[in-house]
Amino acid sequence: MSGIARRAVMAGALALSATVARARAAWAPAGPVTLIVPFAAGGTNDDVVRVLALGMSARLGQAVTIHNKPSAAGVRAIAGLASARPDGRLLAQLPVQVIRSALLGNLGFDASRDTTPIIGVAGSAYGSIAKTGRFPNGWRSFIQEAREKPGTLSYGSSGMNSTAHLTMARLLLREQVDVAHVPFRGAMHGARALADGDIDVLAGPVRIGEAVTAGEAVWLNVWSAQRLRRWPEVPTLRDLGYRLVVTTPFGIVGPPGLPDEITTAIREAILATMHTENFRSLLERLDMTEDYRDGAAFGAFLAESTRMEEMLIGRLGLQP
Repeated sequence: MSGIARRAVMAGALALSATVARARAAWAPAGPVTLIVPFAAGGTNDDVVRVLALGMSARLGQAVTIHNKPSAAGVRAIAGLASARPDGRLLAQLPVQVIRSALLGNLGFDASRDTTPIIGVAGSAYGSIAKTGRFPNGWRSFIQEAREKPGTLSYGSSGMNSTAHLTMARLLLREQVDVAHVPFRGAMHGARALADGDIDVLAGPVRIGEAVTAGEAVWLNVWSAQRLRRWPEVPTLRDLGYRLVVTTPFGIVGPPGLPDEITTAIREAILATMHTENFRSLLERLDMTEDYRDGAAFGAFLAESTRMEEMLIGRLGLQP
């Protein structure tokens, strides 16, 4: 997100916090709250959680400070909630991909057991793109060429075992085609390689659409439940016949054993923020979709996600 856009988001968030402050929660933390975010500062997830933190601060009456812990350190920090005091002063954003990282790293972390699920919040849109003109009939042309020329095409994603990597692997496995995977340090590195013709397809979060906006690439598909408002002509995986939706949803969790009074107060503070127009417009600008679940539903989702990730790791033979 550009500096101008970021300032607009934060200005709106300040106005949002004033609105949320009109109603205080019944429970209030005894001091400042730390919210662990397993992503670097300045990214999409970080932007969204910072707006949530401002709303929480206003409603709970204490500062909610973001602690960015990207990469494996973020997974370990979330796993560390298992031994934290359940007083509501240490929370974490838990994106579903953390489950995969914990399983591959043999951390012995069970999200539904070692945390108190508080609320499901939102999910990021993903999809795949190709260089303009490369595949005249979109995704179907890509699959047809991959079938005719096994092992010659390639796709890129942000690193090994990422959501983009594994979703593409699942799709290609279903189609029974052999396409080489090329991991990159980030989505934008992959976009440059696509523009240079070094890879045939790039899969990743919706920000790879910048290459589409620039006229360098076209969407092959998006992985959300519905078509994206910015690109209504782009088919979803469902449109293409796959029973698959991938949005990498995230929620907020606390230490295990968090009392109901605290859990309810935190959930209500977050939900009040989610109901504001500022927050909803932020999700729309970032091509994210609301994915609200209460604590019980979010816990059930985490348990099911763990089961599915274990199956996927075994089926694809993934290694750390």
